[in-house]
Amino acid sequence: MSTLGETGPNRRLMQLSESECWDLVGTQEVGRIGFVAEGSPQIFPVNFMVHERRILFRTTPYGAVAQAVTDTPIAFEVDAIDAANQTGWSVLLTGTGQHETDPKVLHDLWGPDRATPWADGSRVLWISLTPTAVSGRRIAWS
Repeated sequence: MSTLGETGPNRRLMQLSESECWDLVGTQEVGRIGFVAEGSPQIFPVNFMVHERRILFRTTPYGAVAQAVTDTPIAFEVDAIDAANQTGWSVLLTGTGQHETDPKVLHDLWGPDRATPWADGSRVLWISLTPTAVSGRRIAWS
């Protein structure tokens, strides 16, 4: 990690390596998908999983998310915040969203460790993000 600068007494803002970013992303189950729909920025929380350095999440095939994120630039953010200690980390992954259609990957995704949406409804479409950029930072006490 490299220090980006001081943010307060005895706290440092540090840039995370790509490897550190992937390690941290793998510890979480909920992230936020960001995209532009009808000219307006949209951000939605989703349950997700990491598979072969890709982010995958389930949605309904006919919803706004499925239509808006297919073959378009998207952002995916994952974080963990400890407000009481004023520490935390954030990882941003960007790339193009795709419907996941590979039968082997789909078989793996529907296994017992699959990402299970919290929202009601049929969420049978997997969206994948193969990031073209991964960045992250952590704020921690020195």
